[in-house]
Amino acid sequence: MGGPLDQRSLDSITSGDRLEGIFLVAGANLKTARNGKFFIPMTLRDHTAGVKAVRWESSQEEFREIDRNPFLRIHGRVEEYQGNLQIIIDTLEPVSASEAGLQAAEFLPRTPCDIETLERDLEQRIVSIKNESLRSLVVAILERPGLRDQLRVSPAGKSMHHAYIGGLLEHMVSLLKLADFVCDHYPWLDRDILISGVILHDIAKTTELGIDNGFNYTDEGQLLGHIVLCCNWIDEASRKVGDIDREVLLQIQHVVASHHGQLEFGSPKKPMTAEALALHYIDNLDAKLMGYMELFRSAKPGPEDSRFGSHAYMLDVRPYFPRNLDYQRPPGFTTPSSSPSRSSEGRDGTGPAKVTPGDGDLPF
Repeated sequence: MGGPLDQRSLDSITSGDRLEGIFLVAGANLKTARNGKFFIPMTLRDHTAGVKAVRWESSQEEFREIDRNPFLRIHGRVEEYQGNLQIIIDTLEPVSASEAGLQAAEFLPRTPCDIETLERDLEQRIVSIKNESLRSLVVAILERPGLRDQLRVSPAGKSMHHAYIGGLLEHMVSLLKLADFVCDHYPWLDRDILISGVILHDIAKTTELGIDNGFNYTDEGQLLGHIVLCCNWIDEASRKVGDIDREVLLQIQHVVASHHGQLEFGSPKKPMTAEALALHYIDNLDAKLMGYMELFRSAKPGPEDSRFGSHAYMLDVRPYFPRNLDYQRPPGFTTPSSSPSRSSEGRDGTGPAKVTPGDGDLPF
């Protein structure tokens, strides 16, 4: 027998629970099973977690309703498949956000960090840039209409790391601290270039990623991406500033353009300067370590003789979690779940499509 019907946070549900409530829908897709019937895999979110869910024996009409309304009132049951929870939706009703007074941001995980403190850390680094024209360039970009407000809420990624409200600002400040450490250790680095590059390299994710329906790519994000967007912004701001040295401008453009490090990860060029190399590696370091920590925080306890997690796309390994790890899980981190299980298909043998690791996100 299942548990009682209740509306509670998704990070507290357990297998066997009956579930009722309003949740944000992310990543809904209409798929056809082998028996020809439609089904809709999706992710249901609240502010504590995102859990995979599936609506079996659906229809095109039902999918269109879901696609028009990012919120659903659902009745369903919680099951476990391969160590992960999933929600089987028995009934659903699209909910109008305007009528219910709902905002997507209320249903998404948030940084555990204080936003005001992060903003003060950012401002301190901006005023520390000694090159006045470069500092003016950075400020001009940050003063784009609405950008500061977006920076307070934007995630750093869709799913791989810092994938929560305020994650981009948290990631930026973390890199600024790492950049100062690297510059202290290698004093011949151009700190102004590196600090400016840290601030600017992901700043266009404020446009690339939207939060109105979970964390998803906008049209600009799909068609251009944050690297191209940022290089365009730098070009625009340089014309406004006017007196920036051409060599300095070229270096900052290169730092931004090359920060993914590899062509297959979306950078048009590999890092060719010391500052570009430094940014690429501290960016990768912060992303990978935070990704590891989030995997650990979301991992379910396993047998005492097994401390390995599931295969992690961004690390390309099954991470090992030593027994002496004692991270405390702050509120607001997404709990990953697997795709809908074949064990929940019903008698007709329908099955879900394979979910691509990382869901389109880059590993850093």
